[in-house]
Amino acid sequence: MREALTAFVATTDIPLRYAPDAIRGQRGNALTGTFAPSVALRALLAGTGLSGRIVDGEARVGAAGEAPSARLPATISVRAPEDDPPPPPAAPEAQPADVGTLDTIVVTGTRTAHRIVDSPVEVRLITAADIRASGAGNLAELLEREGGLHVARVAGRGKSVDIEIQGLSSEHVLVLIDGLRVVGRIDGALDLTRFRTAAIERVEIVRGPTSALYGSDALGGVINIITRSGGDGASLTVRGDGDENLEAYGDFGWNRGAWRGSVSGGAVTRESFDLDASTPATDGPEADGRYFSTHQQLDATDTVTIDARFDYALDDTERLDPGTGSALTEVRKRTEELRAALSPRIALGRDTDLRLDAYYTRFYDQYVSEVPGTDADDVDERTYDDLYTVGGQLDHRIGRHRVSIGAEHQYEELDADRLDQTGERDRQALFVQDEIRLLDGRLTVVPGLRHDRDSQFGRQWSPKLNLRYDLTDAWVLRAGYGRGYRAPSFRELLLRFDNPGVGYRVEGNPDLEPERSNGYNLGAIWYPADTASLSLSVFHHDVDDLIEIVQIEDGPPILFSYRNVARARITGGDIQAEWQPWRPLALRLGYGYVDAEDRDTGEPLSGRPEHRVNAAARFERERWALGVRGVWVGERRFGLDIDTGGAPTPTGTADPYALFALRAEWNGWQWFDLAVGVDNLLDEGDPRFLPIQPRAVYLELRKELFR
Repeated sequence: MREALTAFVATTDIPLRYAPDAIRGQRGNALTGTFAPSVALRALLAGTGLSGRIVDGEARVGAAGEAPSARLPATISVRAPEDDPPPPPAAPEAQPADVGTLDTIVVTGTRTAHRIVDSPVEVRLITAADIRASGAGNLAELLEREGGLHVARVAGRGKSVDIEIQGLSSEHVLVLIDGLRVVGRIDGALDLTRFRTAAIERVEIVRGPTSALYGSDALGGVINIITRSGGDGASLTVRGDGDENLEAYGDFGWNRGAWRGSVSGGAVTRESFDLDASTPATDGPEADGRYFSTHQQLDATDTVTIDARFDYALDDTERLDPGTGSALTEVRKRTEELRAALSPRIALGRDTDLRLDAYYTRFYDQYVSEVPGTDADDVDERTYDDLYTVGGQLDHRIGRHRVSIGAEHQYEELDADRLDQTGERDRQALFVQDEIRLLDGRLTVVPGLRHDRDSQFGRQWSPKLNLRYDLTDAWVLRAGYGRGYRAPSFRELLLRFDNPGVGYRVEGNPDLEPERSNGYNLGAIWYPADTASLSLSVFHHDVDDLIEIVQIEDGPPILFSYRNVARARITGGDIQAEWQPWRPLALRLGYGYVDAEDRDTGEPLSGRPEHRVNAAARFERERWALGVRGVWVGERRFGLDIDTGGAPTPTGTADPYALFALRAEWNGWQWFDLAVGVDNLLDEGDPRFLPIQPRAVYLELRKELFR
């Protein structure tokens, strides 16, 4: 509640007085839209037992029934900082002077809180409403139809789901949960289907190099998954489709004075699917999964909030694989993931905040491959990936500056049967960032610098500079530069893998150097009306010392290893338009272009589509809604990519494809809410380049147990 009231003051420039005892443990309602200040204040406090009025130019908040003109005892006064120029009117909310706006707060672009329309760095936000309207069950399904990025599904053990931002692949995209690093990459890629949307409150996406804030792996961008943290009520959702895929999950949230929290969990069962009946192999695995998540917050004092999170997920899959020779292989895979975090937040004064983090995560992967009738080629391999992190960040406002100083320590250990030895790495980092507001607040300059010390690769410096200029009330311009790096993975350093069925071996290279990039971004957003926006961005990346697999011996067997042999140039642009021509109807259309070239050979980088189009439409009334969302992806060329397990990754040219989903919702009954949808509407699928479930019709029932 304290943060919500502070946001009210910052947005409306109306001073506010409140009683700290009255708001302790309370949680303000999230508001997005345009409101008169008095209406916004009432909506902010709805359901809390508090009342608020604006009297003589001052907002006053106290217990319900208190006279609005009374002088509240033991109050705290919140005012906009006098030494900070008032912000210019945010373009999409340019309104008469008596109207204020509260908007969604994002943190990923600068590691500090901003309304999304005021962020110096462009942040793509997927809200809770967007997630529910999408019908997506996991992060891969959610992101693959979004604009500004590309989710690829490719056959093979490790890269069944790959994410690309601005033409840079999964190895160069950092995935966070509540701002903390996720581990568990297989062949360089994180399986995005691991992350169920049932526990996700929103997703923040930053495109472009962000190593200056987050360190290694963030050359292309950052995806930050924000989990649910509280709320009153409970719900249960059950979903099934015509292919006998089932999922059930529930969530429960509460606000009890100073303590608020949420618990969610569920189970999913998926049947295998086959896109090529002429072969005995299956293209999609049979799967069973369970997951659990809890997020707790405690206002220990007026100035100290303790945030605790715990997540657990278990997945078992089984499929028939063509294997590495002519024999059919039974492949079973089991993964377990555990994450625990404790994050105290301390308000050291009106202008100073401190956040501390202690975080542990473990990823376990077991891969079993058996050829029926023989034990000669059986495989049972296990991987344990543990990451320990402690860190802190201090934010301080002084005059026109907002300075952030942070420190982190990470220790990671990877114990895997395929590694020559146990991989161990520790990193220490210091970073500093300054947000400077100039020209009466219309210009924001954000320089930053991070220093990483890696136990294997020494010192890495990552500078950045971001600019935002509010040209007019309807035009916002942004520019950014960043230097990124990626330290070689344990797999690239230590791998020892033999594939006798095909006749090759892959060995790691302990002499690898980190990959480095220089990235440039330019962008503009135009708000022609309150219900429309048009954003345009262009980017350019120069990447040096790219790590690739190269053949170093003719054999037999043929020997492959990793080398810093490639340089890449990636240039492109993205345009996204949103329009609400009529209040119930919302439209979105986007186009992305990427030209990704190996500078040494002149060949395109493997797997990147040159053209991509995304579209969505939603018509929503009080009791029902109808929506469609989808993506068209152009031709992709795949080069040599050795898959260190399962079937070899295919090479060749993939045809264009279009993935669309249709969803209809009805909430007019008191018993439950109903949704009916069609996934993969056009029944796309290719066993080589697009191993995705065929068209399926699903039914979803959601029951609000209580509020």
